[in-house]
Order: sequence, then structure tokens, then C-alpha cells
Amino acid sequence: MPQVNRATPAVAQLDWRLWIDATENVRLGSGPSDALLVKSRRSHMPLETADRLRVTEPNLPLIRTPVPPPPPRLGSLVIVHSNDLREVCRRYELDPLVGRYTIGRAEGCAVLLDHPRVSRAHAHLEFREGEWWLVDDGSTNGTVVNDVPAEVRRLSSGDCIQIVGTVFKYIAGSDIEGQYFATIRTAMITDGLTRALTHAAFRERLDSEFRRSRRYRRPLSLVLIDLDYFKQVNDSHGHLTGDTVLRDFAGMILSRVRREESLGRLGGEEFAILLPETELAGAKVLARDLQDRVRAARWEASGATVQITASFGVVSLTATMTAPEALLERADALLYAAKGAGRNRMVADEPDASEG
Repeated sequence: MPQVNRATPAVAQLDWRLWIDATENVRLGSGPSDALLVKSRRSHMPLETADRLRVTEPNLPLIRTPVPPPPPRLGSLVIVHSNDLREVCRRYELDPLVGRYTIGRAEGCAVLLDHPRVSRAHAHLEFREGEWWLVDDGSTNGTVVNDVPAEVRRLSSGDCIQIVGTVFKYIAGSDIEGQYFATIRTAMITDGLTRALTHAAFRERLDSEFRRSRRYRRPLSLVLIDLDYFKQVNDSHGHLTGDTVLRDFAGMILSRVRREESLGRLGGEEFAILLPETELAGAKVLARDLQDRVRAARWEASGATVQITASFGVVSLTATMTAPEALLERADALLYAAKGAGRNRMVADEPDASEG
């Protein structure tokens, strides 16, 4: 059996890994109780192990292969200053496999800055030579990195990029600072009780999806929901029970929506679901399912059973709607109609669409 001599000095540090191609098991030592090092015919020996050992059997070949290059470098841009406070701490992930991200005012830019002094295609980020580079695309008002005008600049972690009134911070890799900003951003846009988007964050998402759907003529639906007589739950069973009902109801919705869909808490017991790429029929199916779920749900509070119902207003984008407010106002009118018709029902934006 081939032997490994533990007494020999360590071999020189190498910039490759060592492989052992053996027909038999190789053990540390010669006794039957010695630790098994290699069991398979072709096994990988880590470099640090190879440095401690020298194989003395001449018929046991060593195959040297280069160490593979490190994985591509990830990164992110975080908004650290903006005239719109809702944008602060927004984080844009940079994926080397995508390789290029455009910054500008035009629809379709990966980083969209809605400001008249920002050029339509202001600048872009591109991944080359294992690093992220910032390139100004001949913008009218220029791009600044660390207070210095820049046309082409290789980015280092911590660099600050200013484009008109918005300042980004570039963070390389899985920097803990990036995780911190992501946590702060999540806290800013998420309702702490229900994990739904805040009212302001939901309106921002609605505005963005409305523009996209109008531009590319894609379907977009909106569902408004109000829990019926919810004040009675708080008055009769206390706010802790009310909070539990709100949290569980939001959980029902979050378990049903897709990643690209958004749940927002507009205030109190009123919620909204934004459904990109969804026609009215699909939105009605979702609303009806949620209506059945909330009807069947029960909560226990101080020996009493709490049961609630909900009213739904369902609408889809039409050619006559030229602003996000039109979509929201129409959904609100339908929700009001559902409540006026006795609550515990859905009203959709089509003739004879009231469903109990």
C-alpha cells in the first residue's frame, strides 16, 4: 500500500492545487487505525494539506492544475442623498452577468432619475477587467465622482457619485455597509406590523408600474381591500387582537402574491395589491380567493371567537387613464360601491360585476 511520510518537511507553497490519482486508499501512516486520507480513485487534496505532506510513492502521480479565478465581483449603488426623501437608501444591485446599467431620465434606464437636468442617457456602469467602471455618456450637466468631474472612472468601494441632485455610494462585494443600507431601506418602506409596503412606498411603486404599463401597453390591475367593521374588533377585543388580525390578514395576501406584485397598507385596515402583467379576470380570481380565506379565518381572543369579512374594489388599466391617480380613484369608487352594497363582497370594473 502506498505510504505517506508524516516526518518529511512541508513542500514549498504552490500556486496550484494537487490531485492524487490512486488505485488504493492512501492513509496517514501504515497502521490499520491511521486516519483515512483518500478513499476514491481520484480525490482532491487541499493545498494546505499538500503543503504538510509529501507522497513518497513514486508510482503515485501528482497532477497540478491552476487555481480557478475568483468569482466575478458583485457590487451595489446606494442613494445617500436625494431631493426626494423617499429615494434615500434605495439600493441597486450590480450583477456582473448583466454587465451594463444605464443611468438617466429616459424610460427603460436601469437607474431612473426623474429630474429635468439629468440627461436621457446620462451615464452608465459597465463591468470589465473584473471591476465596475463609470462612464459619462456625454451628459449635459456632467458626472462627478468624489467631488471631481469624471468621464471614465474605475470605481472603488466607498466612491460617491453625484448626478445632478442625487448622490450614490458605490459598495463593492458583500460589504457589510451594503447590508446596513439595505436594512435601513427595508425599514423605511415596510410597515412594521404587516410587512406590507408603506403608503408612500406603494404609491411610488404604483407610479413606476403605471408608467411602464402605459409605455409598453401591458396589463396592470389594482385591488383595494377594506376590512369590514374593523373598528368593532378593536373596541370589543382590544388593539392587540386587532393587530393580530391585521398581521394575519396581510400574511394571507403575501402568501398569494408573486414576487413582482406588491402589497401596500394605505392606512388602518385598508390595503392595496398592485398586479403587473395581470388582466381584470386574473385580479378577480385573486380577490375572490382572498375573500374566501378571510371569511373562513377565525381568531381567539379572551375566550371569544373573532371573525371578519372584507370588501374589494378591482380595476384594470384602460386607455383613458392617463395618470396613476385615475387608476387609484376608480378602484376606490368600486370599493365604496362594495361597502355601500352591504360589504363582504367584490365589485369589479365591469357591468353587473358585484359579487357577494
